[in-house]
Order: sequence, then C-alpha cells, then structure tokens
Amino acid sequence: MRIGTSRADRLGFVVFAVLASLLAVLVVTNVNGESTDSAQSVQTFANTAPPAAVPETDPLSLPEPTATAAPIALPAAAAPDVDANASAVDEDAEAVEPAEDAEETDDAVEAPVVQETDQTASTEPSEPTTTVSSAAVEPAATPIPNPQLPDEETPNPQLPEGATPNPQLPEGDTPNPQPGTTNVAAAPVNIPADAPAGGTFTHTLTATVARPTLHTTPGGPVFTPTFNGTALPAVNPTVFGNALVYRVVAGQPGDAWAKVFVPARPNGTTAWVQTSQFNWGSSNRMLQINISNNTVTVFEGSNVLVTTSAVMGKSSSRTPLANGWVEEIMAGPSSAYGPRLISLGIFSQDLNSFGGSIPKIALHGTNNPGLMGQYASNGCIRVENAIINQIAGMMPLGSKVVIVG
Repeated sequence: MRIGTSRADRLGFVVFAVLASLLAVLVVTNVNGESTDSAQSVQTFANTAPPAAVPETDPLSLPEPTATAAPIALPAAAAPDVDANASAVDEDAEAVEPAEDAEETDDAVEAPVVQETDQTASTEPSEPTTTVSSAAVEPAATPIPNPQLPDEETPNPQLPEGATPNPQLPEGDTPNPQPGTTNVAAAPVNIPADAPAGGTFTHTLTATVARPTLHTTPGGPVFTPTFNGTALPAVNPTVFGNALVYRVVAGQPGDAWAKVFVPARPNGTTAWVQTSQFNWGSSNRMLQINISNNTVTVFEGSNVLVTTSAVMGKSSSRTPLANGWVEEIMAGPSSAYGPRLISLGIFSQDLNSFGGSIPKIALHGTNNPGLMGQYASNGCIRVENAIINQIAGMMPLGSKVVIVG
C-alpha cells in the first residue's frame, strides 16, 4: 500500500489544512482582542503532545481590532482522480485479502471482488475521516446482499393454463431444417414371407446383369458369400459360362426384393436381391438325395419321375445333409464324371479343397458303375451315365435339391 496516495489520505490532508487555517484565525483574533490568559490548548489532527503552559505576564494594551479585516479564503478540496484512486483501491483490496482465503479462492471468484471495490471507489462519496484503517475495506453501500423481487413479480412463475411445458415440433417437421432439402419419407420395404416348407415347387431367378448385388436385408448392407474367407461374388455368367440362377426362398413375381439361397459355407446361406436384376421363373421338380439308402429320386409334386441307386461320400469325405438347387448343368470334365455334371450349390463339410479348388458337391456320372450303392466317393453323388443324362434333361435350373439321410 502506498502512503499518501489513497483517497482517504488526501482527504485527511485537506481536513488537516482546514483545521490548521482555522486555528491560525483563532490565534490572530485572540492576540488582537483578548488577553493571552484566555488562550486554550488545541489538539491537532496529528495527535501531537499538548503545548506547554504559557507563563503569566502583565496585561498588555492592544489596539482594538478594526472591522475592515478581509476574510481568509480557504482553498477548495480538489476532486479525486478516479483512475489513480481505482488503482490504489485495487492494491488495498489485495493487501487486506487474508492469505488463506487467497489460496482457497480461484481466479473466477477473485475477479468479481476486485471489480466491486473499483465501483465503490469511483462512485460512492466517502465521509470525511481523520483516520484510515488498512485492516478492512468497507463494502459498497448500494449492492444488496439478498435482493428481493419487486412486489408485482412472481418468484416461481407458472406456465399459463393450457401451455405445454416442453413443446414438441409438429409431426413430420425437421428440428433443424437445412436449406435446399425436403422431407422425403422412406418408401416402406415389403419383406416377403418364406415359402411353405415341403412340396416340389419353387420360384427361380435368372440374372440379367453381370454383377447382381446381394444384400443382408432388403435395402441393407451389401453381402458377399465366402468359403473359408475366400470371396465368392455373384458373377453372370458363371466361371463355367452358364447363366447365374438362384432358388427363391421368399418372394414371388411382383416383389421388389426376394430372398435366395447362395453358394457359400455354411451351406444354406441366404441373401436378398433386387428382382429388377433378374428374370422370374419356376420349377415344380425336386431332386432328392437320400444318404441313408444311397438313392436318387426326381419328384414332380407327389409323382416319382426317376429313382436310382447311387454312390455316396465315404466316411472321410461325407456327402453333407443340406438344401440346394440345380445351380448349373454342364458336360463332365473327364470320364470319371460321366457325360454330365449337375452342380448343386452345396460345399463339402469335410474337405477344404479338392484338386486345388473349392470342393463343391455335384451329381454326375461315373466310369465305375460297379460301385453303385456304396460309400466310396469324395462327397459327390454318382449315378450311371444313362441316368445322369436323363436327370439332366428333366431338371430346370433353380429346381429344388434336398439331401436327406
């Protein structure tokens, strides 16, 4: 704190000068008009020791004071400098802050306290005083420690009758509309139900585009079938040059979406396709392969068109129980497969590769018909060559295939 620069110090100095001037007037008046016996001791603002007693002397004859004595003009107190005073008060406020309070109070609390002191110093007139205490700073008189609301105001206003406490946007409105956009309702997706189990009839889909898109759900994420991590994308035509055909599990002509079986591991994997990428078809014939009695039968409804003995997979490479479809019909690649081969859209569950390729299950002919009725193949189903030609000629692509046992 700087001594003599605060507002209180300056006011003290002014008061002291005024009192000293008044004392001088009294002394001059007593000297001119009265005996020195009537002189009184005066205690000054500085709290000095009382003056020594004046020794008595013989009375003197003094001339009467004249009435023409000019009054003594007192200097007016100068207005305090607001900026300088504010700075001094800031320092005083910091000086009177207790050390412990300064440690416990953060900057956000200290700042408003200093601001209140600045306003008090620059706007509130101080009463003339003769002493200044550095131990405390008087708070401003104008702020109210616990202000009350005016009589006409409500301390806890309530909503008018009928008003909504948390109003919501009207249905269909956008909470934060963007320029140039419109609210377009998403078209509802009609999800077909699965076809009834049993029977021989099925709808089929033949691709009309080179890369049909498979989805996990109608309009959902794109799906790619795999075999042990190897992607098997839908390609039309197939790697053997045949049309890509699926068996429909759910859906019928007129539906925008259909669920179909796709070749993947595990067997029986399905996906959703947009029917706009396919042509609809159907088949009422079903190929049934029975592992338990080593037979192959072609049904049309309840009618049996063909039934024959067959060779099934051995114990190390079993023919899997699964649902499939007549995926492709092609010429046998060698005499071991006979004249025709029918791919069934099913994979081996015991083998991860066969001849360096993915092990796919097929119905085909044979060059060893003496093995009929035995479990001797690598998982494929073998029938006599005359029978495979007959079956290949009567099964539409996409027809049902079921392997039971």
